[in-house]
Amino acid sequence: MNIKKSISLILKILVSISILIILFRKADMGKVFAIIRSMDVLIFIAVIFLYAATQVVSTYRWSLFLPKAGIDMPFLKLTSLYYIGMFFNIFLPTAIGGDVVKSYYLYKSSGKGGNSLASVFLDRFTGFFALVIIASVSLIFGYKYVKDTYVPVFVIALASMFFLSSLILWNKGLHNWALAIISRIKLFGVNEKIESLYQSVMLYKGEPMVLLKAFGVSFVVQFMSISIFYIISKGLGMTVPMGYFFLFVPIAVSISMIPISLSGLGLREGAFVYLFAKVGATDAQAISVSLAAFAAMVLLGLAGGIEYIRLGNVKEGSELKN
Repeated sequence: MNIKKSISLILKILVSISILIILFRKADMGKVFAIIRSMDVLIFIAVIFLYAATQVVSTYRWSLFLPKAGIDMPFLKLTSLYYIGMFFNIFLPTAIGGDVVKSYYLYKSSGKGGNSLASVFLDRFTGFFALVIIASVSLIFGYKYVKDTYVPVFVIALASMFFLSSLILWNKGLHNWALAIISRIKLFGVNEKIESLYQSVMLYKGEPMVLLKAFGVSFVVQFMSISIFYIISKGLGMTVPMGYFFLFVPIAVSISMIPISLSGLGLREGAFVYLFAKVGATDAQAISVSLAAFAAMVLLGLAGGIEYIRLGNVKEGSELKN
């Protein structure tokens, strides 16, 4: 790791620690840990299993893009890569670290770099599409509870940027216009790399059923993910109705993607406190729900770490093909 990356990692850790210290002082750390300890172990185990099932469904969504890309990989091996990606998303100082690793392994197995990257990109794209739609629709029904906050502005801005980016991606004219601007940058061949990815993604422009199926699976994944937070909240004695989770969880998850902290730690908890306090939850309860969900995610991520150790020395992806 070079000096620049080391400094970036240290700064992100400091941001996460600083935010958590502020939140713990505000909520009383003793109350937070008392609430977490009150959770029934069986509920936490159920959450882990549901989280694991969510990753399997997400893997299925990813697998939908492989046939058109000319890539054949057993589903079990693909699931293994998904867990490795989760491990790197949690422990690398970047939100896309896991995607890079998944693309790398898929490329080593198939020899198709652009198509491998495109499949991972579209997996992310369809997942974020569902996240934005759920947040936007939920805002309509929950607007009165957040109208005096920055939530409406954030959701509208998020949806606008996503759909503008989508238009640029899928509309050839807009894409060429954007690429013409990017081509003037001439930075590390970024325009060539973007064009290569674009050409691979365009393989799916004539495959609407694949995209629609992936979008449908993405809504299932988001429903399962939001349900995890709700189940945890019930296990911790929180009485906020499930409907609010469909508004608040997508917003908190989106905020946690801002690359200024380690795996969104601190940002996600701060968003939970800010949002759920509007509907009757205490600061300690909101932090506890977020931390318990993160703990479950870390435990599953460690399984991905074990897989990475097992496959870490694979050079040509031969083991993945077996």
